[in-house]
Amino acid sequence: MERVYEYNKIAYRYKVQMINILMVPLLGYFIYRVIVSQTNVILWVLGAGICIYSLANSYIRKSNPRIIRISDEEIVFSSMGEKCFEINKLTKFRVKVSTPNYQVIVRVEDEHKRQGAFWVTYSQFNDKMDLIAEFDYLEKKIHPDSLRFRGRSGMGDKRPELNAAPLTTDEHGKDEEHE
Repeated sequence: MERVYEYNKIAYRYKVQMINILMVPLLGYFIYRVIVSQTNVILWVLGAGICIYSLANSYIRKSNPRIIRISDEEIVFSSMGEKCFEINKLTKFRVKVSTPNYQVIVRVEDEHKRQGAFWVTYSQFNDKMDLIAEFDYLEKKIHPDSLRFRGRSGMGDKRPELNAAPLTTDEHGKDEEHE
């Protein structure tokens, strides 16, 4: 049973892709200012560093997933490429929740030392509560004695049930039900 969680297409385009497209000329400008400027060189280097960090997160580390697929055997994070992890070979699966901005940081590592850190803005995903429940289930499966689950009985004990009509987003970014 595979579940697919999709980021709202329009929000992803503006919050992830457009920001990174803007970073390229901004990086060029900051590098130009480092070369030409006699003052505030540290400020321009800092700006260039932020641009490089943002571009590396999106294009090299692929840390902003557009689609998350979770099945019984594997979890796949897709953005500008895919990172696939087999669930039975995971040694680390940690979820850090940041409630004010509706994000979670998912850190994954398998027995072959392949790692990944993913920023998941769950408020922009379809079926967001199901996604969080899936993450809790996987974290408890990998780390059953975690302090996060000690005081919360029932949290992450079972995999959430598959809805009969899952929500997805249409081309305008609005939620729609499949029949």
